[in-house]
Amino acid sequence: MSLAENFLAPPAIGRFARANWSARAHEFLLVAYLLFTFIGTHPLVGATTTPEDRLAGSPLDRLLAPGMTLIGLALIGARREAAWEALRANKLLVAVLAFCQASILWSNYPDLTLRRALALLFMATISLGLAASIDDLRRFHTRIFQALTFVILVNLAATALWPDLAVTDIGVAGIYGQKNPAGMVAMIVIIVCVTYAFGAKSAGEQFLGALGAAISFFFLVITRSKTSLGLTFLALGVGFLFWLAQRLGFRFALLALAGLTIALAGFIGLVVVSDFDVQRILGAFVTDTSFTGRDELWAFAWRSALQNPWLGHGYGAFWDVGAVNDPLVKLEPGTWLGDVRVGIINQAHDGYLELFLHIGIPMTLAAVASVFVALGAATRRAIMTPGFGAQAAYAMMALNLFLYLLHNLTEATLMMRGAPFCNLALLFCFACGRTLRDDRMISKNDFRG
Repeated sequence: MSLAENFLAPPAIGRFARANWSARAHEFLLVAYLLFTFIGTHPLVGATTTPEDRLAGSPLDRLLAPGMTLIGLALIGARREAAWEALRANKLLVAVLAFCQASILWSNYPDLTLRRALALLFMATISLGLAASIDDLRRFHTRIFQALTFVILVNLAATALWPDLAVTDIGVAGIYGQKNPAGMVAMIVIIVCVTYAFGAKSAGEQFLGALGAAISFFFLVITRSKTSLGLTFLALGVGFLFWLAQRLGFRFALLALAGLTIALAGFIGLVVVSDFDVQRILGAFVTDTSFTGRDELWAFAWRSALQNPWLGHGYGAFWDVGAVNDPLVKLEPGTWLGDVRVGIINQAHDGYLELFLHIGIPMTLAAVASVFVALGAATRRAIMTPGFGAQAAYAMMALNLFLYLLHNLTEATLMMRGAPFCNLALLFCFACGRTLRDDRMISKNDFRG
């Protein structure tokens, strides 16, 4: 290097200071984002919120979300190349986010769409900033483990201290007001804890991961959320199969193929025996084929979505639009859906139908495809990446994205602003779009997300 080049080159201390700043900002924002997402600014009031409260929104949320977004933008600016790489790998997701903003133009309630689409964009910007500034996957996984285990402890403390607010007739709701969101959070945290334990190098970390999983499983059981409990066992089973695949290689592939063939033959036999009756086939797997009355709600949501199948009603412009304009207000009494108090139902209880209502079928398919792309990237990296820490982090992301797709069959969190699962999925989608370079992660030449 010449004297002039040496003089003009930025000092190493400056580069270190910038890297140190972004690392500290990343950790602060990650913890703040997770606590904002999973605890929120108004815990323990979920069951008492009115439609008018949801319509008005939270002033504190409107203050904190832009503040975190500014930190996210600073991280994006500091890690421009990484942010650009994450965006390129998530083109479909970016298109969906842009479409949500554009739906202001045809929304039934443009003011609501503007506010709610911006809320989604804020969460996506924060997620992108966090994903762009990941330097160590194990450290990233550790911070998520610590923050979400704390969330479970807060829920248990709230249950013990304020049982009148945290316990319902059908299960423990914790700080969420309903048992289903509580069960969903416990399900997510169990996957985070189990994968953290598998990626640990020390016995101490393994013990902490197992302890966190046990505490989270206890909370899941007392929520009595059967869907989340079943999905948790399914995800852990899938994770165990991938672990076996890594250990057994080609022999496992043959074993899996034989098992799949037997399962397919059994399902075909069940269809034939049931005389192709869908209700009887479902009855072989679930006790309530109406899914606690969701079938009527799904039928209503489907009819409503078909009123504008290509563009949707506008992002955030179908539910929680005021008591007078509530979509269920014109239904005839006689069914539970027509008799329910206005404002109680504020989602389709199916993420795919819900997003169809908001932004139409083409963009809904794009949103689903974007999650599948990230799921595929996380799965391959969980198998191919050297180092247990990085493998475990990618397994955490893959299993949670897998659960995200399944969970949206009965709950609506797919690209829904403010939903904990949505915020986490946005972060994981962008994180899987990056190629991280150090000796614990797969090199850029080995894999392209």
